[in-house]
Amino acid sequence: MPSFLSKLSRGPGSARDFFRTIAETSDDFDAYEAPVAIMDLSGDLVFANDMARKAIGALDLRERAVIKKELAEVNSAKSVKNIEVTCDQKSPVSDQVERQTYELQFLPLGLDDLFFVLGRNIAFEKSFRRALTDSRQRYKDLVEICGDFCWETDDKGMFVFVSPSGALGYEAEQLVGSKAIDFIDQQSVGASPFSATSQVSDVDVWFRRADEKLACLLVSARPLLNADGRYQGARGVCRDVTAERENERELARVQIREKLIAHINQTIRDTVEPSSMLDTAVRIIAQSINAEGCQILRTDQDGGFHQAAWFGNTMPENLAISAALAQIQTDNRIFCGNHDGFAFLAVATSCQQETNGAIVLWRNSVDAEWAVEDRDLLVDVSVHMGIALQQIYYQLELETLSRTDPLTGLLNRRAFTGELENRVERAAETGSQGALIYIDLDNFKPVNDILGYQKGDEALVVVSKMLTEATRAGDLIARLGGDEFALWLDRTDESAATLRAQEMLQSSKCLKPYSGDPERPLGISLGIAIHSSVTGESVEELTTRADNAMYDVKHNGKAGYAVADQNLNHNRQAI
Repeated sequence: MPSFLSKLSRGPGSARDFFRTIAETSDDFDAYEAPVAIMDLSGDLVFANDMARKAIGALDLRERAVIKKELAEVNSAKSVKNIEVTCDQKSPVSDQVERQTYELQFLPLGLDDLFFVLGRNIAFEKSFRRALTDSRQRYKDLVEICGDFCWETDDKGMFVFVSPSGALGYEAEQLVGSKAIDFIDQQSVGASPFSATSQVSDVDVWFRRADEKLACLLVSARPLLNADGRYQGARGVCRDVTAERENERELARVQIREKLIAHINQTIRDTVEPSSMLDTAVRIIAQSINAEGCQILRTDQDGGFHQAAWFGNTMPENLAISAALAQIQTDNRIFCGNHDGFAFLAVATSCQQETNGAIVLWRNSVDAEWAVEDRDLLVDVSVHMGIALQQIYYQLELETLSRTDPLTGLLNRRAFTGELENRVERAAETGSQGALIYIDLDNFKPVNDILGYQKGDEALVVVSKMLTEATRAGDLIARLGGDEFALWLDRTDESAATLRAQEMLQSSKCLKPYSGDPERPLGISLGIAIHSSVTGESVEELTTRADNAMYDVKHNGKAGYAVADQNLNHNRQAI
């Protein structure tokens, strides 16, 4: 206890003795690190240290008048009066003038209506309380932002608290008193986070809504323990992520479908042997749709179905498959049904609006169900498989007639010309456009002369691969002879053809390493002729326009493309 408080506590004597004590202890007053003063009933200071003078001086006239009245009541009742005051004071810690808040306590001394005034710095306490209040509000706001609702369960997994706003269509009162496990769907795997015995974060739980539909909740929780460490329940937050999960599922389905189709297309491109291609395709389709077996069939000239490839450990009887084929042949729609102990899913394939085959899937159980995603995927696959089967048909004919280029595997001039006539005739019948592109290698002669014919052959193979990668499954690609190539693009207008030409020019940069002379790099020049059914143009006229456009590029700088118009003129674009 400071010496001045010790002296005062000995009890008052006469007023003179009291003031003598004040004088004797004045040094202690000034040294005390808080406001301390002696005040009379009128509010005048009898004695005060510097802090007390500043603190009491900060009171305005209205506050002083109120204090005088209240001090009279306090003096009569012999009670204590507390007043809060804010003023500028020098900090004993930083020695800087700071805004301080004091709680002044007025204690009647019982001596000539005098009061002992003792101050306490409550600035830190007020700041701490304010920070605590802000922290609680911030936590509450963050919880409400981060989660759709908060909850708490007891040691039996029963809700004892749910956010007042409720959740998932339930009022809070409807959930409180119910076991959380009763609302969780079986597709949720693992222990319930609503009874968490250790901290869990971002766990997916499928929870039954008030309308009986399922909602996916992202749950974070932590266990509650009493002072003895005994488990009392759990507390956590939930966020409804149903829409996000459904979007993720749909995206996953789309990605699987795209990967499957891309894989089938790549298989079709990479596998020259038709039977090997179909064997690979039938396996991929079965595995992707989770079927126990799959069969790909081709049609003959009479429209009958014949097996082209199959995959699976058990194959249904022909009669069961025939029933599925008969159904899709009748209405040309996807078939989903049961027969002879198997669950079937079948769809026809087609090309140019003509049925050319079918895909049949099966599972060894009549209780097996085909999801909507399975059906959609099979329909998408059937479109590409229809094109693939048609390609196989053409390939088999070409192989029989030996109409391929032995070096590149592309169509030769005779095969290309014959097929081009068919495509042009078909385009005229359907009223669709098509694009013929002639391609000639720039500076190919130095490759053979300087690097040798083997290097020249390698360059031609690279060109053929480049053109194959730049075209669709149904397009025609040919090596006309030497370093000349040609493409026919079905259902392609001028805009699409020029875009394809630009892409090929960009891809042709891969030919530079095969250049015989760095000053004359190996590249390509392209001539484009768009066929329109309204002109009645012959194949010979079409090829002449494409050829002339290509040679115009050759004679005007090379490494570009030109589009010929109907009167054999053309518009040239460089790379």
